[in-house]
Amino acid sequence: MTKDKDLKPLAPEELDERLNQCYDSLYQRALELCMEHDSQMVASTMLAQALRLYKTILEPEEFDAMIGVMVETAGQIQPYKTGNIH
Repeated sequence: MTKDKDLKPLAPEELDERLNQCYDSLYQRALELCMEHDSQMVASTMLAQALRLYKTILEPEEFDAMIGVMVETAGQIQPYKTGNIH
């Protein structure tokens, strides 16, 4: 796995573009998976993988801070408008 420190710094515009590409790509794949599997199964698997990725790339105190931010901002998360992916 490539560590962030191994990647060259990006200009803000390129960073935004890459973030949008990554988001769109993962969203599309999630939709595809939800057509094949239960949406909760896909969501829980994606969350587990995201947490493991954070655990891998962050220092322990950074990981704990990230989890704290997730808990504090959980009420701001909006559901998809369909309410059900598949």
